[in-house]
Amino acid sequence: MNALKNAVQMQGRNVQVMGPSSIRVVRNYDAKPEKVFRAWTDPASISAWLTKGEYASADVRPGGLFYLEMRGMEKINPHYGRYLRVDAPRALEFTWVSEWTQGKESVVLLEFAERDGKTELTLTHDGLPNEELAAAHEQGWTSFLDELGPRL
Repeated sequence: MNALKNAVQMQGRNVQVMGPSSIRVVRNYDAKPEKVFRAWTDPASISAWLTKGEYASADVRPGGLFYLEMRGMEKINPHYGRYLRVDAPRALEFTWVSEWTQGKESVVLLEFAERDGKTELTLTHDGLPNEELAAAHEQGWTSFLDELGPRL
């Protein structure tokens, strides 16, 4: 069973170019998984909390593309990728490419687990180029996940 689960999780990943570093961040939200999942898939919601008002587009289906403009370091930083798995409201997996991944594909997996009417969100970001950029992504994701809570 674990071999099958691992094979499914690796499907669509470009492992030949992915880096060796990973991070994991867990947050709990006082909202149902459906609502938390929707915050990650509705372009207006994504724009409100993740890009903080900058442009966001998302074609949320396996193989669909997304594009985000995130402001940081006094400039717009484009982020883009493709959805690998859309399993509402349990999991969302997508590639993640930006200047901060050195232009290489990395993969973000979001897992939404219901716990007594609330949601435990586990974000795993695999394939980051090195530990320094992994630490920067952990700091960034932590900040964004903290920003999400009050918006739910």
